[in-house]
Amino acid sequence: PSQAYDDFPSREDIFISFLPLRGSFDHVNPMDWAMLSKEIETWLVTKVDNRSQLWTWGCDAFWLTFVAAYPLFPRGKWPMWDPRIPLEGVFIKEWLGQSSDIETVKLGGEHSLVGLLNDIWAEFNRHIALYYSSPLIDVNEA
Repeated sequence: PSQAYDDFPSREDIFISFLPLRGSFDHVNPMDWAMLSKEIETWLVTKVDNRSQLWTWGCDAFWLTFVAAYPLFPRGKWPMWDPRIPLEGVFIKEWLGQSSDIETVKLGGEHSLVGLLNDIWAEFNRHIALYYSSPLIDVNEA
């Protein structure tokens, strides 16, 4: 067997405490994203080795949820996140690169906010599937 994949734990070896999402999770509600972001932050800094691929994956998941919770970031009001989570990753770098264009999106409009949250939800689903193959939402828990 190749040694190249040794740092990729098998999916069975990984416990991701924030998954599956509660059955009541509403992807167009920034407050639900804020709670999920906090859960991911706690899981990352207390359970995940920051030298692992899982850390990188978790950081990307964190930034997806953080931006969904605080779509005006880096403008507007938002809580400080744990400083051990770096501003790194494809999503957050692209988001920060576009942040000056956010004014033109006019997030105050309900339609554009819902559209943004739908886009982030779709990306979050794709991203989570890299490590989590079970249903994303727990339909037995509402």
